[in-house]
Amino acid sequence: MNFETLLNIIKNNTPVDKTDLLIADLILEAERDWIKPLNNLDEFILALEEEIGGETSKINLIKLLARYQVNGFKNSAWNTESIMALLEIFELSENDNLKTIFQDLSGRLSV
Repeated sequence: MNFETLLNIIKNNTPVDKTDLLIADLILEAERDWIKPLNNLDEFILALEEEIGGETSKINLIKLLARYQVNGFKNSAWNTESIMALLEIFELSENDNLKTIFQDLSGRLSV
């Protein structure tokens, strides 16, 4: 799913679950803060996996933040903001992997 579609779902108050809307909003916030331009959820997951060097689990995202902090957030301030928004998603989902959360959300929101 591309970010424009996700934004349109939120803007048009498409009848979807409130939690899905919150997750979609957090994804868009995280995408806006990510330093490299992205086109869709799949690209975002790939960028995250590359940055992490593994799966997009909550634990790995926390480790990534710690790595950014060791470097004094040099060249990673925007990505740090992005990761912080993504971590909020785990509070709204029982799943522990963003890739699965993104895939599930895409499936529920696809028209």
